Amino acid sequence: MFAKLCIFFLIAITTMVVGVPLEESTKNGTLVSKRATPTVCKDHNHSELVNSWCNTKSSVTVICANKDFPGTFTSDTIQCNSDEVCVDYFATEKSAQAQCAVSYKRWDNANSITPCSSTASYRGGTPIDIALATYDVNGNPIQVAQFAIYLNNHEIATTFNRHNVSTILWDYKNDNDDSFESCFSFSSTARVTGYFAAFGAV
Repeated sequence: MFAKLCIFFLIAITTMVVGVPLEESTKNGTLVSKRATPTVCKDHNHSELVNSWCNTKSSVTVICANKDFPGTFTSDTIQCNSDEVCVDYFATEKSAQAQCAVSYKRWDNANSITPCSSTASYRGGTPIDIALATYDVNGNPIQVAQFAIYLNNHEIATTFNRHNVSTILWDYKNDNDDSFESCFSFSSTARVTGYFAAFGAV
């Protein structure tokens, strides 16, 4: 773990922008490939999803376009279900969206300035999205100094001074022995909770 934390502080990989686990919405430690409350445009006059992001831990802001009148947009807020958490992720390499996830790892910084999640495997199709977010005690996004995601103890993504990190594993080979884990760094006294989710990329 000491070597991993050294790498966490010293190495940076360009990517967009999950300790002690408090709660796990997983099955047998597996991040299940499942999307819950859909991120969709509800207004039939503005039915094309342009962009979305996590407004809070339990809500998604969506921007929708009118296909018949280019340049005409509207916004809406989608509420996640009570057992879900919002995470931002890459829909493609150039398109970021948000999703209410029902399967995730949860942990906080109560006992460390660099807390890490417990490990989890992934049993689903490929490619896969790996997405993480941090929230304060009121469920609002909170920026941390650094994020890092690990696969079998090898760093696969990192970012600085953000409240989220996401990456797509296009050529991931599903192996039940694989182990995903994430850490974040936060030096203030505020309580921060991290959420780590994975699902099949679309």
